[in-house]
Amino acid sequence: MRIGNLNIGGTLFLAPLAGISNRPFRLLARKYGADFCYTEMISSDAIIQNQRRTIGMVDIRDDEHPVGVQLFGSSPENLARAAKMAVALGADLLDINLGCPVKKVVKKNGGAALMKDFALTAEIMTAAAESVPVPVTIKMRTGWAADEDTYLEIARTAQASGIAAITLHPRSRSAGLSGKSDWSKIAALKKEVTIPVIGNGDIRSPQDARAMLDQTGCDAIMIGRAAMANPYIFMQIKTYLIQNEILPDMGPKEKSMMALEHARLMIEQFGEGPGAIRMRKHLAWYSKGFLGGAELRSQLNRINSLSDICALFANYLNSQVSANG
Repeated sequence: MRIGNLNIGGTLFLAPLAGISNRPFRLLARKYGADFCYTEMISSDAIIQNQRRTIGMVDIRDDEHPVGVQLFGSSPENLARAAKMAVALGADLLDINLGCPVKKVVKKNGGAALMKDFALTAEIMTAAAESVPVPVTIKMRTGWAADEDTYLEIARTAQASGIAAITLHPRSRSAGLSGKSDWSKIAALKKEVTIPVIGNGDIRSPQDARAMLDQTGCDAIMIGRAAMANPYIFMQIKTYLIQNEILPDMGPKEKSMMALEHARLMIEQFGEGPGAIRMRKHLAWYSKGFLGGAELRSQLNRINSLSDICALFANYLNSQVSANG
């Protein structure tokens, strides 16, 4: 597909996941079939202040293009400056977050809070789109409250402001992640604009992916929570969409190998101790559903090195062989 002047070799997007979508996870997602990945959500105020930690979150190298950077903030000027900096750091596309429901973001008038201020949102979109030569997109929810569907009006303004594509998570800010996302609103958005529409929300299987595409007519789909414990879902979806074949889920051995691959990337990126500690939450997700896995997860939550992880998975897999043998 094409977004603005950028050609993307497919329709499967990894969402910009705070605390998750760092370079190691993006590389893993790309290996397992994601066509396009975003960085974590980046504060426009922090990046223009050259905060070391924030700059480190935009770690883009030659082996992962094309890649997008998602920015949040409430100042048109700062977002435009941040957009220029992100492009200088390697971004092929910029996304403006209009959907984050987290209190520490919305209390600063960022994320989903922008959906309450149409004039400011329009200024931000125009300023960002005019500041850089790469496509600028937005990711949004349906509105601030469940009875305030402002997304179509914002979409029309976005298109007029030079925004190149729109991702919609069809829940309101007040809904958080509760209930079921309303895919009919993605279909309504697709009819409202001519720029590409990316659907997001409650895609947990290859069948869900096809259903969203069929029901909404969206141009691409974005996977978030379902990829956190299973980057392999991109390969499963791609195989189903192209070949109409359902790949089996990974078993404990295959998931352990994927977890170790992820751990090696994290340690290469952040160092042995810090990388291992960052992996703890991922290891808990990867091992969810393992037979008798509660004790394993407890031990994985205390690891400090790659050798710790290797030993724990090896012991667990050997114990399962013995129990079944």
